[in-house]
Amino acid sequence: MNRIAAAVILATILATILATVLPACQQVPTTISPARTTVMPGRLQHIVLVDLEDDADIPRMRAESDRLLPTIPTVKGYVCGTHVETGRANVAHDYDLAIVVQFDSVEDYRAFLEHPVHQQLVREWRSKWRRSYIVDFAP
Repeated sequence: MNRIAAAVILATILATILATVLPACQQVPTTISPARTTVMPGRLQHIVLVDLEDDADIPRMRAESDRLLPTIPTVKGYVCGTHVETGRANVAHDYDLAIVVQFDSVEDYRAFLEHPVHQQLVREWRSKWRRSYIVDFAP
């Protein structure tokens, strides 16, 4: 992976986190819609950037992700949102949804991957993705 690609990945991760957390921390009104769930620190962060074939599917995939993913017992934090245009050329914008799921351990993450609710969501939506990019990291 070249340095530019690595920088784009890092910028995407940071933009996703900042776009979600910063408005709540500053308590300043913005055009960003409020978080649907509370972001809680977990020791493992799972970030999925999804570009859907049909933009009309964005609200439905977001709603289903919001409804289903936080119900999985090993999930310690969850947030899902859409790209925010900040005017920065080096911020990734070629995705429709960013999903951040937090876990206490790799074992909890593996249990999430195998959980029937997660499997159901993936079965329903993967064929509708143009592409996805997944990042797993620990702070």
